[in-house]
Amino acid sequence: MFRKVLIIISLFIIAVSPNISAYYLWLKSSDNTVSNIQNIEYQYGIRIPVVSFIFDPRDETKVIQTVSNMASDLWRDRIYHITISPDKFTAQQVADGSFDTQYLRFFQSIKEKKLKVIFRTMHEMNGGWYPRSSNPSAFKSARIHVRELSRQVGLDQSDILFDWSVNHWDMPTTATTPSQSSPLTQCTPDSKDCFHFEDYYPGDTYVDLVGFTFYNRGKATSGRQRLTPSQILLDTKRNTLSRLKKLNKPLIIDEVGTTSVRYASSYSAAKSREIYLQNSDLKDQRLLQLQDFIVVNPEILVATYFNVDYTDWLQFPTVGEADRAVLNPSQNKMYQSFFSLYDASQLDISTLASYFLNSKPITLADHPIIATKKVAQYAQTIDGFLTQKFPSTEQSNALENNQKKSDLLSRLLSISRLDSDIQSSLSILHEIYTPKD
Repeated sequence: MFRKVLIIISLFIIAVSPNISAYYLWLKSSDNTVSNIQNIEYQYGIRIPVVSFIFDPRDETKVIQTVSNMASDLWRDRIYHITISPDKFTAQQVADGSFDTQYLRFFQSIKEKKLKVIFRTMHEMNGGWYPRSSNPSAFKSARIHVRELSRQVGLDQSDILFDWSVNHWDMPTTATTPSQSSPLTQCTPDSKDCFHFEDYYPGDTYVDLVGFTFYNRGKATSGRQRLTPSQILLDTKRNTLSRLKKLNKPLIIDEVGTTSVRYASSYSAAKSREIYLQNSDLKDQRLLQLQDFIVVNPEILVATYFNVDYTDWLQFPTVGEADRAVLNPSQNKMYQSFFSLYDASQLDISTLASYFLNSKPITLADHPIIATKKVAQYAQTIDGFLTQKFPSTEQSNALENNQKKSDLLSRLLSISRLDSDIQSSLSILHEIYTPKD
């Protein structure tokens, strides 16, 4: 087993409140499966408290099944960073309800499975490559509409946080229907004929976290330069970070990744593959630059490393050489600089859960969960109550007690968060489980 690697959670600093000082490193599941996260944890001996999944849910059944697997196999003592893309719908179609069925089923599923979720939808709207982009008015209406759908099924900020996520550079299109082939306009902060990401902001009520994405490109067919995080996010042509800070919301890096391939000579597929297979210095260097950048910008709460290699190990070229993965158990390949990132990152999510979700991790009936603080308070009371009422050293009774604890936990997590309802439910549960003479 490799020593604690650091994959998963890609790193970063919390400094949203004077009482919070740590950084979190998150990880995107390579293939959007729970088993991939399990394999990473097993092979590298690490624990991933926040894991990321990105869905373009043309197969909605897969989304709902994966949510179920999260609850049953990764359990409920983690936070899930989940992106749902509205397929090929425009922002106006989303605002008009065209994607409501998919959103509502997803919201109902995370409610039933009692997961804690950071939710991202319709991201990178300030670019011009998705149909939902380049239309600020419709986008704001759509985001407000989606947030209200979550409230319709009974979710609130203790269950789900809404992540408003932009591309690091405003690059809208004038195409009637934006697509991957649309011509883009690279805006500067003072451009008068461009939509900027601020134009898409739906209001503080509808945004819990502000996220952004950026990548480092390689050779292949791309002419982009290889830049450090500082060069990308502090460049005056974009002025990304200072503009994001002005929104006064916790900042998270939703997607970040880097290639391992860069060289001075003309592009060659063979040369790229040679460097990819034999030289890890460039990617290791970039990862440490990323860590340094986060440390000196404590407004950034977390970053999710995009642990995906679209090049199939440089078997074929892609634009910018998207060999972004840093851990791959199936190929037994990893980048050493993640040891530094993982060892220095915050693994205990108690502070994160408390500050952003008004919740705390607890263990009840031998199962760890993240529960609202009020529920946690009473859950621990019930656990103590059962231990007192049903003491036994006999294995059969111990198993029976654990089952009763599990039943109580299920009941407790399904009731209202209102004090009076909790107290009433506790009285009923007390009566049900008090031994009769």
